Amino acid sequence: MNRFATLFGLLALTAHHALADWQYRSRPDLSPPRLNITIPATDDVAPGYIFVTPYPASNGPHAAPEQPAAYIFRNDGDLVWSSLGYFAGWVGNFQVTKYRGQTALQAFQGTLNPLHGHGYGTVALLDETYRPVANLQSLHKLVSIHEFRIVNEKTALVEIYQPTPYNLGPYGGAEDQQWIVDGVWQELDIETGELLFEGHSLDFADPADSATPLRGSTGTTSGDAWDYFHLNSIDKDDEGNYLLSGRHTSTIYKVSGRDGRVIWQLGGRNSSFTLLPRNSNDNDNNNNNDDNPKESSTAFAFQHDARFLWRSADGAIETISFFDNSAASSSSPSSSPSSSSSSSSSARIVQLNHTAVPRTAREVHRFRAPGGLVAASQGNAQVLPAGNGEVGSVFVNWGSSGAVSEFRVGADGDDDAAPVFHAFLDAAGAVQSYRGFRFAWAGRSRETPALVALWGDKVVVAHVSWNGDTVAREWVFYAEAVGGEADAGTVTHRLGAKAKVSFETTFEVSEEAVRVLGSRFVVFAVALDAAGEAVGRSGKVHVRDDVPGGPGRENGFDALIQGAVELSVFGDSVTGDDDL
Repeated sequence: MNRFATLFGLLALTAHHALADWQYRSRPDLSPPRLNITIPATDDVAPGYIFVTPYPASNGPHAAPEQPAAYIFRNDGDLVWSSLGYFAGWVGNFQVTKYRGQTALQAFQGTLNPLHGHGYGTVALLDETYRPVANLQSLHKLVSIHEFRIVNEKTALVEIYQPTPYNLGPYGGAEDQQWIVDGVWQELDIETGELLFEGHSLDFADPADSATPLRGSTGTTSGDAWDYFHLNSIDKDDEGNYLLSGRHTSTIYKVSGRDGRVIWQLGGRNSSFTLLPRNSNDNDNNNNNDDNPKESSTAFAFQHDARFLWRSADGAIETISFFDNSAASSSSPSSSPSSSSSSSSSARIVQLNHTAVPRTAREVHRFRAPGGLVAASQGNAQVLPAGNGEVGSVFVNWGSSGAVSEFRVGADGDDDAAPVFHAFLDAAGAVQSYRGFRFAWAGRSRETPALVALWGDKVVVAHVSWNGDTVAREWVFYAEAVGGEADAGTVTHRLGAKAKVSFETTFEVSEEAVRVLGSRFVVFAVALDAAGEAVGRSGKVHVRDDVPGGPGRENGFDALIQGAVELSVFGDSVTGDDDL
């Protein structure tokens, strides 16, 4: 990492230091959200950690979270990694991916326009040590926030919010209304930036089909262009075709990767499919046999995160997933009769039958929001395989509602069962996260482990943490005499060990045990992996009082707390004890 990146990390951490709430004694600069877990994880949750990017849902001095960032959490809400100092600006779409054979983290970083729901920036890729390995920006247009999806570990799909001069007269526009947003997507070579494909919503989606009408002042400037389409997800199948989600047309499109033509579209005003109730078969097109058609129908509205899941060998059957918001944000009111397809948001898995006459779309699974949550914006549904080609579970991020859930697909296909995990992303206030995921991850942090040692009641209490580490299994604590006292030299004394089971580990040792080294000594900690090998070591710190600013018992020695901004790689051996 260059000196400028290191300096930026220092400044980013310093800017947030005053806001920290001292959750961790060893890292007083960190103040991650405190998850409000209402349904603790059961044994049925998928393996892995939780990846979210919580940010405030409202402004003001008490907005939560205090430190918006990308976070990795355990199921119990314990922190694994805070991205403070690693990404710049607003952060979203944080997840694990594969790039050129390497497991990596990805995240969008840049600006956010909350009124119009877009932003500009770049996408960063970090390796397992959290070191940058790539930073993607389009060489042709400004990349926006909604999508970054790696294809075949080499290319990336990105979304571009492109204000464009346009004649809006046919759509009720006045003479001064001349700007529309073209939903652009590109496929780029990550390494070279080469443009491989570019598509435009205005080439196939008629603005007249928008569920978000042209309003009085909209479209008069490029900054307030009419966002008639609002492209918010892009996927690609093994045949080279693209799956697009147009939120403001309430439509999902399959578009040819060869010529850009629409192969089919689901939902909206010109659907290629008859939308069937959930329990019907493909020969039953009667959609009026339920007391509440909106709750039983495959109809949806203002969706996000459309994904290809499966296609039969002959292409006759396709299965897709998406997040059904069933609501529009207050900044994009709808005049469409389908502006609300359900009383709550949900994750949907839908099967498309291309051989039925007419073609049909039938819901296979639906996972409803606990407590009837309605995500007016954002959200996603991550389908986690069971290992046999079937759906194992679905991890759902409820977008603007600031919560995540996990649902297990039972053998009986009962999707109305209780979720196996549910949590709100901050107990302190209203937050939101654009997307959220569950992934396995092995983090090998390059940071120096942070340690502080404090005087207690005839004990020394040490607190140690290691931001981003998932490898260490045990901390071993040592004391070493300093100041050249007689018979002390550089003798290192093993104080004891404690299993690493959370972000911060606390260890106590009697004052008597450390005083054998004399009146002046330092404490340090060594991290061991599952094989008992040393993988990290803290700096050496003096013991200080537990009261900030209080008189020290070591004649002015302060604790040397080494934190995230020190990027030295662990490699020094510790001498003086055979256990090291």
